[in-house]
Amino acid sequence: MEIRELLGREVRSKVLEIISIAEGRASEILKSAERKKEEILQTYKPRAEEVFNREYISIISRAQREGSKKILEVQREILNLAREKAEKILKEIVEDRERYADIMKNLVEEALKYMKNNVEVRVNPRDKEIAESVIRELPSEWVINPPKTLSVWDVDMGTWKVVEDESVWGGMVFVDKGRNFILNNDLKVRLERAYNLMLEEFKGELEVENRV
Repeated sequence: MEIRELLGREVRSKVLEIISIAEGRASEILKSAERKKEEILQTYKPRAEEVFNREYISIISRAQREGSKKILEVQREILNLAREKAEKILKEIVEDRERYADIMKNLVEEALKYMKNNVEVRVNPRDKEIAESVIRELPSEWVINPPKTLSVWDVDMGTWKVVEDESVWGGMVFVDKGRNFILNNDLKVRLERAYNLMLEEFKGELEVENRV
């Protein structure tokens, strides 16, 4: 056997040995890498899920807030249109003096639940005559149509005084001088109260929907 052939065989044997060792090490490295991969996944998967869920909730919350904001804007726009329409109707009622007198009578009857004697009734100067007429004539109507509220009989409407007040747009503002109690039944103030109440109800409904 020639030396070259012997060397060639020896080299091939060493090469195969090295390749075998390398393959074995590579296999161990791959297995170790797979184990590390699983360990890393198990370690960071909960964190990744937590980050994802937190971001998801944040996105949903922002979307809900934006949606609620848009809905509220539309509702506010509708309410504003309704308020404008109501103001127009109130102006028409004030101009219709007969119809307006009935409104004033209803306001006085409502005030009787809270007012007693020595009451100052503030009205717009244009409404003084109607207010005085209502206060003067109402007790005589009770003879035919008695009030349902028994406490009304304790009221002496002769002690009520109508006072002109240009800050009152329409309706009446009642001031119980003895108890320093005020009942503001200015028609525009009542309209504004109704507007704000409905707006708060809309906000409350949206908050409930967002919590569900």
